[in-house]
Amino acid sequence: MENANQVKLLNMCMIYDEKRDMVLTQHRVKNTWPGFTFPGGKVEHGESLVQSTIREVKEETGLDVDKLKLCGIVHWYNSKTHDRWMVFLYKTNSFIGQLLINPIEGDVTWVSLDEFKKLPLSSGMKDYLSLFLKDELSELYNTWDEEIQDEFQLF
Repeated sequence: MENANQVKLLNMCMIYDEKRDMVLTQHRVKNTWPGFTFPGGKVEHGESLVQSTIREVKEETGLDVDKLKLCGIVHWYNSKTHDRWMVFLYKTNSFIGQLLINPIEGDVTWVSLDEFKKLPLSSGMKDYLSLFLKDELSELYNTWDEEIQDEFQLF
């Protein structure tokens, strides 16, 4: 019998302040996927995608968010193990609360979108931005294994 393939569900949320024309960034300090990104994380058992995103944003930033809009899916496929990672991307401009000071995942800061693009972003984050910003796109697909990572394909 063949081993079951693993599917990992993840989320990420772009929080934007329309009044100040800024986005909330997270400077990840962990060795896995370091750099600037938006808050997000894993979908827990028994949790909806939206619930998991709201929870992750609260844990990582201190903010309560709602009115999330699905922007697209980043779909990673491992060509050797046949595992899949699916990152569901959301955005919202509806938030309340105070930012955490020294959060575990990394500092969170408001910056303009233009400034964000110039920061040392997490690997692939420039490609992720296409899904957040272009309504005509819905999926970013990539294959990887322990030795090779292909270029992203946008759909």
